[in-house]
Amino acid sequence: MQFNSKNLQCFLGAGLLIFAASDCRADIVLSTTRIIYPESLKNSMVQLMNKGNKPLLAQIWLDDGRENTNPESLKVPFVITPPIARIDPSRGQTVRITYMSKILPADRESLYWFNVLEIPPKDKNSTDKNQLQLAFRTRVKLLYRPSGIKGDSAIAAQKLKWHVASSTNGLNIEAKNDSPFYVSLNVVQLNTGGTYYSVEPKTVPPFSTEQMTVPGLHKNVEHAKINYKAINDYGGEIEVESDAQ
Repeated sequence: MQFNSKNLQCFLGAGLLIFAASDCRADIVLSTTRIIYPESLKNSMVQLMNKGNKPLLAQIWLDDGRENTNPESLKVPFVITPPIARIDPSRGQTVRITYMSKILPADRESLYWFNVLEIPPKDKNSTDKNQLQLAFRTRVKLLYRPSGIKGDSAIAAQKLKWHVASSTNGLNIEAKNDSPFYVSLNVVQLNTGGTYYSVEPKTVPPFSTEQMTVPGLHKNVEHAKINYKAINDYGGEIEVESDAQ
C-alpha cells in the first residue's frame, strides 16, 4: 500500500508475516517524507520522534529497492549511525547517513530507500506465550544528488513527455523523463473528451521512460491530456496538465 512516498507495513510474529493494512499506525514519525542527499554534504540527518506512550526499539537501514531482502545482505554505499536505537516516549533520535563511496553515477540521481522498523517491548506481565508482537516499518526514498548535474527537479517534473499507445494488454501511457532527476508521480489521470481515467502512478528514473496501463480503455485515443501530480523535494505536490502525443 503506497501513501505518496511513504510505505507503511506491518510485521507479525517471529516469522515476520507482511501485510498491508489501513489501520496500521507507526508511533515513530520521521521528520521528512523523502531524503535529498546532495553530494556537497558530508552527512545527511533524519530526525525520528516517538509519538507513542511506550519505549520502542528502532532498527534503521537502507535498501536498494529490494525491500524484502535481509538488510545484512544488502551492500549500499552509505553508513547509518546508529543502526539500532531505543527511543523513549516523546523523545527523539537523530540518525546520520554518511556516503562512503564514489561508485555512483555522476550525471544523474541514485535512488535508495530509508527504512525504520519499530519493535515494541515484550509485555513482561503477559502469560500468553503465543502473544503476537506487532512491528511497523516506515520506508521513504533517499535520493543521492551529485553536484555536477544541471537543472531543477521541480522543472523536470513539469517537463515529462507523454505518449499514448495501444498494446495487447490495452491502452498504455508512457512518461519520458529527459532529466537527471527522479520524478515521483503521485496521481496520474488520462483525460479524453472530458472523461478521466485514473492510472496507477510510478516513479520515472532519470533519462528513462515508464509505461502505465490505463484501466477501462482498450483502444487508442486522440487529443488526450495527462493530468498528474509529482512530489517535490519537500514532500509537496506539483500539479501539471500535459498534452499526450
